[in-house]
Amino acid sequence: MTSRLLAYRPEMELPEGPGTLPLQQEDELALAAQLLEVPAPARFDAFLGRQLAATAAGRQLRGTPLELPLRQLLNRALAPLLPLHGDGAQARRQGAARIFGMELEGLSPEDQEFELARHFVHLIDAVHAELAQNGAAGGLDARAPKAQVDTALLRAARTLAPGLLRQAARMPPPDGGRWRREGGHIVVPDC
Repeated sequence: MTSRLLAYRPEMELPEGPGTLPLQQEDELALAAQLLEVPAPARFDAFLGRQLAATAAGRQLRGTPLELPLRQLLNRALAPLLPLHGDGAQARRQGAARIFGMELEGLSPEDQEFELARHFVHLIDAVHAELAQNGAAGGLDARAPKAQVDTALLRAARTLAPGLLRQAARMPPPDGGRWRREGGHIVVPDC
């Protein structure tokens, strides 16, 4: 693999709205390092709380009706891929790489872990920004916070974690609801 491919780092552009500044590089690196210290999937929720507190977009969501469904969804989608080191970590790193559409070949295990952690942090921040931007635009609807969180994750995953969309399409809804795929759309009867 050429060094040019390893040096490629596309910049993520997040929409800027009132109070939704993109994550600063220092914060991103610090959060990625904290994520690497998560010893088990059960401790991921504590990390999510720290990331909510670390960003302007996340702080806007704290204490709102969106916080609980947001943390539940991110736990369900991302926690099974953790920790990125230790026993069985290679399989978890490969699963995470598929979700983020990354190629890890040629990187040391430590570099793989750190790059994946950065992608986790980017995705979580993008979901926070999406929700905060909708809230700032008057889009928060207290009657459907779970749907708003689902939509925000889908929008963020479209560019940052395309494998998450493929994985979600293969899984039945967690609440046992009925749905079907028609082309590129999901149809939920009786909605």
